[in-house]
Formats: sequence, C-alpha cells, structure tokens
Amino acid sequence: MCHAYQCGFRGNLLALMHGWLTGMKPTGDKLKGDEFHRVKNILASDTALPTKTDRVVPIAADDSPPPFSTRNVPLAESAEEKIRELATLDDKFIVDVANMPPAAASYVRRHPSLSPESMKKWRVGVLPMDGGSDKRGLSLRGNAIYPLLSEDGQVLAWIGRDPKYEEKERDFTRLSPAERTGETPPMKHRFPKGIHRGLELFGQQAGRLKEPSYRESIASHGIIVVEGFNDVIGLDNIGVPAVAVMSNRMTEMQGDKVALWAKQLASGKVTLMFDCEPSGIDGAKEALWFFAQRQLDVRLAWTPWMHGGKFAGKQPESLTAAEWNEAILPAIAR
Repeated sequence: MCHAYQCGFRGNLLALMHGWLTGMKPTGDKLKGDEFHRVKNILASDTALPTKTDRVVPIAADDSPPPFSTRNVPLAESAEEKIRELATLDDKFIVDVANMPPAAASYVRRHPSLSPESMKKWRVGVLPMDGGSDKRGLSLRGNAIYPLLSEDGQVLAWIGRDPKYEEKERDFTRLSPAERTGETPPMKHRFPKGIHRGLELFGQQAGRLKEPSYRESIASHGIIVVEGFNDVIGLDNIGVPAVAVMSNRMTEMQGDKVALWAKQLASGKVTLMFDCEPSGIDGAKEALWFFAQRQLDVRLAWTPWMHGGKFAGKQPESLTAAEWNEAILPAIAR
C-alpha cells in the first residue's frame, strides 16, 4: 500500500514495479494492457531494472524534460461533454465563510491564507451542498476545492480537500489493529481518477511570471518548492512565488520540471521549503539529494534547527512578510 502520497492505493508487486519505473500508479485499478506488458517484459528479459539513481542522474543534452508516455488532458479538451463542462466549475464556488457548510467554513478559518480575495485569485472555493439542477462536481460538495492548472493555465483537474479529514484520522487511529482490518484509511485529498498528479506542480502556470517582481525574485533565490496548495497561496499573498509537489514527497517528473525551470529562470538555483516537521524533513532530504545530483545550487529555506529553531513545526503558509524578509530571504538569496 502507498502511504507517501496519502492516496491509499493498493497493489501487488507488479504494480510496485510499475511505480518504480514511472513514478505513477496504474491508469486503472489494476495493472493491465501496455503497462502490464512493460513490467512483464522486463521480468522476462535479462535487462536489469534501472535503479532510482540510474533514472535521476542523466540530463538531456538540450535540458528538456524526459518524454512522458502519458499526459494530463485539460478538462476543456475532453472528448466527453460532461467533463468539458467541469472546466468552469469554479463559477459555483463559495468564498465567503458565512455561506459555507460548517465543516468547510471551519477549515477555511483555520487557514488564514484563504481569504476571499486569494480564493478568487486562485480559483479555490467550496461547492454549495445544494446545487439545484446543476449536478457538476456532485462528489466534491462540501469539500474545499483547488484547481490543478497546466503550464498554460488550463484546468486539468479539481482536487477536493476533505475538511473533516483530521477528525476522521483521529477516529481511525483510535481503532485497534484488529478493528482497522478491512477499513480504508481516510484520505485528505481527492484526486480524480486518471489524473497523474506526479507530472504536475501546483502553481506551475506560466502566467504567474507576469506578477510584479516575480521574475526578479526567482532569479535571486531560485525556484521555491513547497508541499501543499495553501503553502503556495500563503507565500503568494506576501509576494513570494513558489510551486508545490502536492505531497511530502517529490516525484522524479516534478523534479525534472523544477530543474528545467531553475536553469531557465534562476541560473540553476532551487530553494526547498517543505513543512518544518518530520514528514517534511524526510521529503526535503530526498529532494535535496535529487537536485544536488543534478549539480544545481540547492538550499534549504529552513529546518527545525535553523534560524534558532523559531520555525520548528511551522508550514510555509503561516509565514509572515516580516519573517520572510528578516529570516528566510537573507538565508537563501544569492
């Protein structure tokens, strides 16, 4: 079972091998078709399975990211009309906590980065529980919803965040091992079936480079990589551009994108700002190793022990402009 991305995906050893090879889970519930035969052929041949190091060290001569066997198709380009209609789902979003369902309103209040203004800017919101005759996004009602945009700004997917996740997780952890048998762990985020999260970064839309001083900021301290949606939005609120891996682990494909942008926009500079807690530390270590192997100029914005320990347990979304300017920026500017 996959724990790293909190998706709860289960599979056999063939599915695990597919993950090692591609960094993604199978397209469907099971490994089949071309995906199955790819793994089967490796098992049947004398070719050694490439190790992670083998896969992440080489860089193409033209610095372009490696070709992918699949891509995420924008909703507006889907062959199905019902899916195309989801491209404007945010037309229905509520951004005023006074009108949100109680659980969603509580979630938004706990995240000051989610002001009505920032939610409108980032196309974030909550679907009303009663959608009337409009059934779009039915399964996401009551969730906080974030858009995953392509590099050219098109909606690839709407991602739901369960506002009751923490409560459900506490209930689940209280169960005995026997009681957990057969129970599905609660999921924090709902990624649509078929979306390849590991190919994308939240906040990757190129239009952000038109924001005042963003190009100069990136050139100074590099591509800032964080974990979550609210981290990107919170930093954006104080004028700091960042992208998120939407997990506490970065995939190889995401790393390839960051490496390419770092060379194009920041003279090879990358800054890691994962959550300042154990899971974030582990993810940052992996990402640091990844970028160091690429001989990029990679730095840590913080750790629980840097800056006198003042940021231990913090997340980027909670950072104030004063903390950024007085503590973080001097440590990463170069």
